[in-house]
Amino acid sequence: MKKQKYNEEIVQDDFRGSHKRLTPELFEELSKYKVKKSETITRLHSEYEEPVIILRANYPGLNKMNESTKLIVKEVSINFEDIFKTRILYRQYYETLEGPIIFYVVRGDSKTLKENSIFIEENHDLGRFIDIDVYDVNDEYRISRMDLYYKPRNCFLCDKPAFECSRSKSHTEEELIDHLKSNLKEYLEKNKK
Repeated sequence: MKKQKYNEEIVQDDFRGSHKRLTPELFEELSKYKVKKSETITRLHSEYEEPVIILRANYPGLNKMNESTKLIVKEVSINFEDIFKTRILYRQYYETLEGPIIFYVVRGDSKTLKENSIFIEENHDLGRFIDIDVYDVNDEYRISRMDLYYKPRNCFLCDKPAFECSRSKSHTEEELIDHLKSNLKEYLEKNKK
């Protein structure tokens, strides 16, 4: 996997302690954001007639726009773009309520693109902390891992499916963030030049 060097201090420059609460106003903003995201996917499908891929950090809590998520997205996008280099027709980075997010339009079969995306999620050192969603031009919904007979993703901290831990709140937000930061710091140390 292709690596890029970053300053270790970036991990500690997180917005720790300033996590937002889900207020009615924030809920309304999230709803508007989801509509805008859906409209962007529809527009890109119409314009390019190819699958849309969204790459974003998988970060617990509501404070998803921070230095850690920016770094994770940047690092994984380097590998993503190296794998798909000649097939990327469109790329746009946004800072959103979901955190940093990159929209891609990639030429190819959506199921094959999803399998390649799963490979990145499972093999990149930061892959556990990234979500790569593939939207086929002919489908309304994203292609899931289970559509391709892959197991659901596991939790950051244990071997249970992530959706179970999330639903039952098996781990605190702080435990999950600490684990992510620890892995990110380890990644940075390992990839110093």
